[in-house]
Amino acid sequence: MTSPEFLQALLATTLASSAAMAVVLLLRGVVRRRLGASAAYLLWLAVPVAWGAVLLPAPRSAVLPMTALDAVLPATPAAMVQAAPMLPWAPVLGGIWAAGALLLMAWQLRQQRRFVRGLGTLQRGGEGCWRAQAAAGLPAVVGLWRPRIVLPVDFEQRYTAQERRLVLLHEQVHLRRGDIAVNALLAAMQCVYWFNPLLPLALRRCREDQEFSCDERVIARGDGARRSYGSAMLKTGLSLSPLPLGCHWRGPHPLKERIAMLKRPVPGKQQWFAMLLLSAGLSTGLGYAAWAAQPARAEKGAADAVHYGVKLQLDVDGEARSFEVRGPAGRPFAFSMDTPAGRRWEGEFTVEPLDAAQVVLSGTLREGGQVVATPTLVVTAGSPAGMRVDTKDAGSLFKMEAIVVDLGREAGAVAAPAPASQARIGAEPADAPASTVGFADMSPPRYPPSMHTGEVVLKVEVAADGTAAGVVVDRSSGHADLDEAAMEAARGWKFNPARKDGRPVAGKVRIPVRFDMDAPGTAGAGAP
Repeated sequence: MTSPEFLQALLATTLASSAAMAVVLLLRGVVRRRLGASAAYLLWLAVPVAWGAVLLPAPRSAVLPMTALDAVLPATPAAMVQAAPMLPWAPVLGGIWAAGALLLMAWQLRQQRRFVRGLGTLQRGGEGCWRAQAAAGLPAVVGLWRPRIVLPVDFEQRYTAQERRLVLLHEQVHLRRGDIAVNALLAAMQCVYWFNPLLPLALRRCREDQEFSCDERVIARGDGARRSYGSAMLKTGLSLSPLPLGCHWRGPHPLKERIAMLKRPVPGKQQWFAMLLLSAGLSTGLGYAAWAAQPARAEKGAADAVHYGVKLQLDVDGEARSFEVRGPAGRPFAFSMDTPAGRRWEGEFTVEPLDAAQVVLSGTLREGGQVVATPTLVVTAGSPAGMRVDTKDAGSLFKMEAIVVDLGREAGAVAAPAPASQARIGAEPADAPASTVGFADMSPPRYPPSMHTGEVVLKVEVAADGTAAGVVVDRSSGHADLDEAAMEAARGWKFNPARKDGRPVAGKVRIPVRFDMDAPGTAGAGAP
């Protein structure tokens, strides 16, 4: 994953988790009063669900058009330049994030080590517990891989027999529920999202709800020994040192609020059922909202998208082909070229406007199915820009020269004729069209219910009036429903026909149509 992709995923998960945390912070107080502390603790499940939903792939049909000349243009000598590095802020921001995450991780490890060292030498005691040489912050559950219950040095002297039973029950509830793993996840989130101002408050409230829920479970199983349990709380020493990987009592601690909660009745079966429904509904709703928001962010609507036109001259080991790409910015296109030596190059690129006179051409090049490069090229209107990429074995060379022929045209507008210096890349044969087929109106195909994936290559005969006179499958995807969906969509596409001597003429074009379960944030044409 590149730096921009990582930062995009980081931002998406930050927004989704922050929205979930804000909702839980608003609801936890009311839910705790009505349904109990365990219900409030269960609400926090919505945060990791929303976080993970953003990273799930959404079903979309990605249409990657590439218009091609029937006549092959000869390659012309061009100054091939290395792609200019784009978006220099991405590695800078990535470095700042990494430095903050590492510093916070080091700080947490130091806190963990300080607390563990403060316990002194541990001695194994009865009931699977360990006895420390200290008292502050104990009893506690310490450790992640081998969690253990650690008791203070004066455990028998400080607590009565009834209080000792309740205290041990409290720590055993932490251990059985896996609260150590929850706290480890919270510590990891604190490292990854250290820049999120809402996170410290949310983590503090989550750990408080964890303790409230544990108290509630102890009272439910403690035969109504509320007074003894409250007395045990007052006798427990608070630690000034935090424990990232563990469950302990530290100051400041909501001790007064915990003791006040002991007066409330224990939730019954109906309340437990209601809390499960509430937690599941909230998590599902927030998760679905975060997931459903992804495709809309990946593309612009055809009505307000900026259209562009870029001509490409490709040369692979001496085999030259010319392409022209026309469509809304942000919609990717694809191409493939085979050489007599059996080499197959495939490319997938996206054009995005940079300013009023420049576009950014970025994407992925594959040779033999393996990624060779992920180039980024800045193309200025009226000036050709190029790149060259070699395979690792130096057995094949890919060259690409691009020139902008149309930039900034709104959907439905008619492009002004490009100057000759922009419209021509090389010397055209006398019988070649003066311009190539382009897209005027293209709606993505429907995604079949089968959710198959694959790529269909269509061969479309474009009439002089811009309609699709004939559509056939040049290369099947292996799934009849995908082939039919692509053909059905192509029959309704409108084209800008090729022109020769100023008049529209019929032409042909090969169009790859890819059906894929794209990862969130990947540019593509969303399914209607």
